[in-house]
Amino acid sequence: MEQSVNEKLIDWIQEKVGTEYANDISIVVLYGSFLNGTAHSKSDIDCYFIPRTERAYQFANDFIIDGVGYDIFPITWERAEGIANLQEALLPLIGDVKILYYHSEEDLQRFTKLQSLLKSNLTDQETSYTAARQRVENAYRFYHCAQKSAAPSVIHKNASGIIMTLADAVALYHHTYYHYGLKRQFSDLQKIPEVPKQIWEEYRDVICAESAENRLFHCRRMMQAVCQHLHMHPPTLPSEDEASQEPPQSAPPQVHYKALAAFYEEVCSTFNKIYVCCESENAILAYLSATCLQEDLDYAHAHLGAKCYDLISSFHYHDLDRLRDSAESIEKDLVDFITSGGVLLKKYDSFEEFAAFYKAQNTS
Repeated sequence: MEQSVNEKLIDWIQEKVGTEYANDISIVVLYGSFLNGTAHSKSDIDCYFIPRTERAYQFANDFIIDGVGYDIFPITWERAEGIANLQEALLPLIGDVKILYYHSEEDLQRFTKLQSLLKSNLTDQETSYTAARQRVENAYRFYHCAQKSAAPSVIHKNASGIIMTLADAVALYHHTYYHYGLKRQFSDLQKIPEVPKQIWEEYRDVICAESAENRLFHCRRMMQAVCQHLHMHPPTLPSEDEASQEPPQSAPPQVHYKALAAFYEEVCSTFNKIYVCCESENAILAYLSATCLQEDLDYAHAHLGAKCYDLISSFHYHDLDRLRDSAESIEKDLVDFITSGGVLLKKYDSFEEFAAFYKAQNTS
């Protein structure tokens, strides 16, 4: 049976690291949907590496093959240790992986020790509770930001942050995490023993809400339910004097077309997630993906000079066609904007075209 693009790309990564970056990269790790069996027809592979030298960062890459965006990115040993210490909601990047390459037995042992550290932290009552508490405090900060804004996109983004971090807090409190990431966070939240029904119902109702007021109402209800379940006193919100105000509107920076090209090559996969969610009528994951993409689009506008796009306002729980149409329109306009600056996207029709391009680069 012929290999898929993703399978061919995994072989390419292993070969390229082994022949060109053998002394520069400590370890290369595969995680995510391709590995855990939740991939769809537009799924990429999720792959990162830990550098040994500065030269290793040259291996980082973003590109598109047959309409699917790929992102091979670096993380430091320090960040990997932070994840193992429950400091980020990226625990599958340590706990649910396949190692594609390691430079030495020492590097391999260092990574497996991080996996052991993750398991130890999850089972330790004080450590997991402290991490859960931090997540709850973050959720309250999101809520405070949402309260202080009248912008629908800001409320959406913070509401999404609230439900994701609260769900993470509940999992940590029960000494676990979401092995399938956001893709199954909602369904896996329901499967955690002893979690009150109200918590996941409010999670869903935040997404179903048809007004900002109703969305924030269900955010408050979920925060209260989580605090009660975790036996925590609700964190104190900042006072009015300490309240962070929305930054003043300023002119966008000079357009950085090359950076925008790399940005699009990376977020192309998120556009695809939204399309697949809309087609399968998975409104919950569509919302989470759309708010994540909105955050990225806002960053591109503020820092890279992209146009200002409002994607999330087109989300309606019972009409995902509107979200899909808006995403398609924004994606086309973003691509047109980037190419109008004379920048070519790294797009290839097939893996063979991709591999031939990089082979030619190495021989030139």
